[in-house]
Amino acid sequence: MIRFAGPEDSGAVRALWERCFPDEGGFNPYFFAHFFDIGKTLLSVEGSTLCAMVQMLPYRLDCGGDVSEATYIYGACTHPDYRRQGHMARLLEHSFALDRAAGRTASTLIPAEEWLFGFYRPFGYEPFFRIARHEIVKKTRGSVPQRLSEQDIPQLAALYDRLAAPCRIARSPSCWAGQIALFDALGKGVYGWREAGKLAAYAFCWEDTAQEAFGMTPEREQGLLEVLRKDAFTYTACGRETALGCIKWHVPRAVSCGYMNLMLN
Repeated sequence: MIRFAGPEDSGAVRALWERCFPDEGGFNPYFFAHFFDIGKTLLSVEGSTLCAMVQMLPYRLDCGGDVSEATYIYGACTHPDYRRQGHMARLLEHSFALDRAAGRTASTLIPAEEWLFGFYRPFGYEPFFRIARHEIVKKTRGSVPQRLSEQDIPQLAALYDRLAAPCRIARSPSCWAGQIALFDALGKGVYGWREAGKLAAYAFCWEDTAQEAFGMTPEREQGLLEVLRKDAFTYTACGRETALGCIKWHVPRAVSCGYMNLMLN
């Protein structure tokens, strides 16, 4: 049977999550404390046994100013004893039916591993959201950034909308706030560079990588290495080189490439 989870399923959901996504860096406790919504969890159960589940998280897709609702499939997992029995296929097909009934434009996801792009293709998902990864090494002094906070969300959002791909996941103020808090708690924080009083670049930093960095220049790259006290670092920006996420359109396809990131991935 496929159904949405209720409070009584919390223990089983958490147990399956920990089994499928073991974590030693503190993300799982933080996710369940700050992001998890039991009501967004779609379950496949046999009797009283939880076999598989997905999170159906609501997001908005902005394609050239045409904003529509979309689903982000997150935390898709099947108990090892119930794999290859069609549980995930039924969950995904059920989620598509819910999407269409609600008038959503698309279903999106980020495969956790490269081979999963092929797994999701038969369901209609295609690589769509693309990024570029950059490696930098310490050479000289640069333009040192400052830490950013929730007060900077309006400028972060404006810069994102200007520099991201025309088709992108739209971010609400609460989404920005949640990501800033996450990187402050578990990562190295969020940094920004200003020019003439306006935010010109930013970087959401983990220990060894910036998951998203927009507006970077060689001087800012060197300044980021300086403030993080690193000799080498990588960062991710909008680009076309590497597929990060997939999309399954529920409406006629309009564009060929988009951008998503900072999706708890």
